[in-house]
Amino acid sequence: MSWLSSFLNPGKGYEEGQKQLDKYYNEAQGQLQPYNTFGQNQQGTLQEFIDKLKNPAALEDEWIKNYQTSEAAKNTQNMAQNQGLDAASSMGLMGSTPALQAIQAGTANIGAQDRQNYLNDLMEKYKTGVGLTQNVYGVGANAAGGQSTNSMNMGENSAGMSYGRENAGGNRLEGILGMGAGVLGGALAGGWNPFGGKR
Repeated sequence: MSWLSSFLNPGKGYEEGQKQLDKYYNEAQGQLQPYNTFGQNQQGTLQEFIDKLKNPAALEDEWIKNYQTSEAAKNTQNMAQNQGLDAASSMGLMGSTPALQAIQAGTANIGAQDRQNYLNDLMEKYKTGVGLTQNVYGVGANAAGGQSTNSMNMGENSAGMSYGRENAGGNRLEGILGMGAGVLGGALAGGWNPFGGKR
């Protein structure tokens, strides 16, 4: 912008400044928006996780419907049963009620432990899912906070630009008059008489 254009249109510089503010503001907001959106999209999932964790027994009831004894547990039960039967046979107790009850109790304990391991594993995975969702939601919340700060700064800067643009003409005139008064005052102090001749 030339000095003459600047002189004739003192608010032009503020207009150009506002264009730059708009440009970088829009760029910054655009870069943050995907994170904001992605984070907001996790809000429903996170709330669902939290609601279910408020009643872990119901959650475990839901999971147990899909439980199947693991192959490792089946093998361990078979080994325990065979060892129990062999021991009972060697002691001449084959077919006795106490021996059969002991064998059944052993295999039942193995099954119960396997079921508990299954539930514990699912709970750990569930909590990991909650943690990941919280992290993504947190990234989105931080992005939204950044956008909010950008908006407040933009509002403050734009208000300053607008105020400067509106007052640029008056400030220019005031500056010219002040400069003229300074020159005139200096001339008068130096002995110049505007009405002709020396004082």
